[in-house]
Amino acid sequence: MKTITSNNITWINIKDPKENNLEELKEKFNLHPFIAKQFLPPIHRPKIEEHPGQVFIVLHFPIYDTETKQINLTELDFIVTENTLITSHNKIIPDLETFFNDCDLQDYHKNQHFKSSGHLLFGILDWLIDSCLPMLDNIGEKIEDIEKQVFEGKEKEMLMEIAMAKKDLIDFRRAIKPQRSILEILGKKSIRIFGEKIRSLSQEVIGSVIRVWNILENHRELITSIEQTNNSLLSHKLSDIMKFLTVVSFITFPLSVIVGFFGMNIFGNIPALQSPSTWLIILILMFIITGIMVMYFKKKKWL
Repeated sequence: MKTITSNNITWINIKDPKENNLEELKEKFNLHPFIAKQFLPPIHRPKIEEHPGQVFIVLHFPIYDTETKQINLTELDFIVTENTLITSHNKIIPDLETFFNDCDLQDYHKNQHFKSSGHLLFGILDWLIDSCLPMLDNIGEKIEDIEKQVFEGKEKEMLMEIAMAKKDLIDFRRAIKPQRSILEILGKKSIRIFGEKIRSLSQEVIGSVIRVWNILENHRELITSIEQTNNSLLSHKLSDIMKFLTVVSFITFPLSVIVGFFGMNIFGNIPALQSPSTWLIILILMFIITGIMVMYFKKKKWL
């Protein structure tokens, strides 16, 4: 549990909260029973609840895992009172830690964000939402690389890359889409709870999440188009392979019939077929039939 206090505003940041943290908060801030009940267990959907003198907010933010190189969702809980903001999370949120350290070490950030608990709340939200943009930029670069590889003839190799990019976008959508409605509700409540001065900050946060959502939708449409193109190219290649194998089968079929026909023992007693040049005649006949078949297929534009 870490604490920053400035201008009579306190920010308490708790990583991996335990039962003793909850008891301490209940005793010090007289937490509403509904908030205390939901403080420790994980909550899988965003929500906002207003109780007398207290606001409880649950949001989920995408976090890039450097080890697995995948995007995971992390829950972040807010408890807002008149002069106090409490944040709680089970996993490390690097951008939140950066914001906390900046506020702890730099007077500029304290003066800017510690004007009220509402200013601090919307400052954190705006920072965390803007931190999604670099992750979306990385996904965009990955999509551009996939597109380049697809048109260089590596359609099969890109199947897994496309699937991983779509997974990242799905995780992002799972966080941002429900978050929009919660932030819009918070924006409507904020003026009544925190005062008129908070209006511009709430609008800025809502604008940031809309910007993130639009970029996310653009990436989703782009990767879907690339996937369709990739599937079309794979189908075209498969069609060419099947056409080639079919043509080869039709060409070799009459040759097999000829070989089998003249290989029958009933021709062993026919003097004309016992000539040394018989094999040459049969070979010429096979070449002629092969040529006729190839010309026929080219005329039909099958080759």
